[in-house]
Amino acid sequence: MEIALLDGGEGWEIVQALDREVYSPQFMATAIWRDVVWAHADKRVVVRDEGRVVCHAGLFFREGTLDGRPARMCGIGGVMTVPAARKRGYASAAMRRAAEAMTGVDFGLLFCEPHNTALYAGLGWRVFGGTVTCVQPSGPFLFDMMPTMILPKRAAPERGAVDLCGLPW
Repeated sequence: MEIALLDGGEGWEIVQALDREVYSPQFMATAIWRDVVWAHADKRVVVRDEGRVVCHAGLFFREGTLDGRPARMCGIGGVMTVPAARKRGYASAAMRRAAEAMTGVDFGLLFCEPHNTALYAGLGWRVFGGTVTCVQPSGPFLFDMMPTMILPKRAAPERGAVDLCGLPW
């Protein structure tokens, strides 16, 4: 297994095929988040096995707010593993590398499908009991369609109001 931390733009060219495979048109037709406009990753963790890209996690560094006060956060989004390579530890390895790259932030934040909360909890993430607001082309948007999880860094909020001050990840 080879794990690399890449620039967001450079990394996208490497993971585009993985994105198309994991998020096929059939999958996207029923995804609850299919109409959300997402931010572009600042950094990307790319996992390869025998040269093939098998897993990805995007990192999104953001100045947002927690209860109206400035908060430096790192979002994790676009975590995906090729179906044939799941349950082999690739996503866990990618998430551990992503957590290492979260320097100088108050906390990590991710949105996940309910069936993935146990995976993230096992890596130190906690379910966030507050609210998260972001921006969409139509304006401010309460992001409540999936569970939100926090990775404590300098802060460990369990609830409150987070404003991403931009697009979600």
